[in-house]
Amino acid sequence: MKGPLEGIRILEVARALAGPFAGMLLADMGAEVIKIEIPGVGDESRYWAPQAKGIGTYFLAVNRNKKSITLNLKSKKGVGIFHELARKTDVIVENNRVGMMHRLGIGYSDLRKIKHDIIFTSVSGFGQTGPYALFPAYEIIAQALGGMMDLTGFPDGPPVRTGPGLGDILAANSAVYGTTLALFHREKTGHGQYVDASIFESVISGLENVITNYDILGLVASRIGSRVRTVAPYNCYHTKDGYVVIGVCNDDQWKRLALAMNKPELVVSTQYKANLARVENVDEVDRIVQEWLDERSVKDTVKILQDAGVPCAPVYSIDQLVRDPQFGARKMAQKVKYEGLDPFDVVGIIPKLSLTPGRIYSDPPKLGQHNKEIYGSLLSYSDKKIAMLEREEII
Repeated sequence: MKGPLEGIRILEVARALAGPFAGMLLADMGAEVIKIEIPGVGDESRYWAPQAKGIGTYFLAVNRNKKSITLNLKSKKGVGIFHELARKTDVIVENNRVGMMHRLGIGYSDLRKIKHDIIFTSVSGFGQTGPYALFPAYEIIAQALGGMMDLTGFPDGPPVRTGPGLGDILAANSAVYGTTLALFHREKTGHGQYVDASIFESVISGLENVITNYDILGLVASRIGSRVRTVAPYNCYHTKDGYVVIGVCNDDQWKRLALAMNKPELVVSTQYKANLARVENVDEVDRIVQEWLDERSVKDTVKILQDAGVPCAPVYSIDQLVRDPQFGARKMAQKVKYEGLDPFDVVGIIPKLSLTPGRIYSDPPKLGQHNKEIYGSLLSYSDKKIAMLEREEII
């Protein structure tokens, strides 16, 4: 068994990150994901930098376990073929401009007429409704408007976008969550539905308690670097040869840290013994911790604090991460292939299911690699008809 979604067929009409990442997560759990790409062009991430022998590594990273077919959806014949595919499909996943699928004749209202229980999942910048619905939006736009950028960085610096495309990734997870809920609902009722996921809302959903703080207490959150507002010490610190993070979330952990630093007086001091007091005196708390770290290495610090039961970790670069034993034990890098390239790593499967684990069972596809399989087997097109569609540039 490939996974818990085996037997579910998905048409992915998506490109870049948010839609394809959602499709990959569903494919990892066994769904058959058929990626529909523009003939002769494909997903633009195939051409983004950096490239390995002409193929964008961005595409390679998020398109495993999929089948690629080409189809010209701007042609009447192409739309008709899409309808044929939709009749044999459970889910549509798309991340195009709002309204585009409907204008092409392949929107939810069109497809539910030919398959009443179809699930249609859209990932867009701002959602399908509201005054911003038609605005173009990449995830940096959503991070800016969604409040995340203003909270990222240091107080004396500008707002900062998170390193990875976190807005797209959060939206993809929201889309997968909504899709699986819709599948569960359909299993019980026989009804399909529309899943409306947005990058903007997904970013807002990741803001923790800042909206609640504003409403109840009138607090407008601001950039505080690597600190958090609720506990202390909880920060990134430098050592003689690198950086570590320390996260003290309760008074018992503070006691362990104080004793590990050979500062028992901090355990009883009214200025530091309770978390609320430490938060109020966070600058002084960080100064004390930093002074202790100034003469220590990353390795020594981590050993001392882990032995003491204080949550801490080195700040890894990517080359350090991939050599970490926990990374290896959890199989967070797995090999795939692509024509012309040696086997290479992609991120492993998450989450880990005990009975129906997902797996990587096929490599990222070449453009149109599965045309003959899908059109020939699924739609029963003859070789002659497939060749004609190729000549007409429909596929």
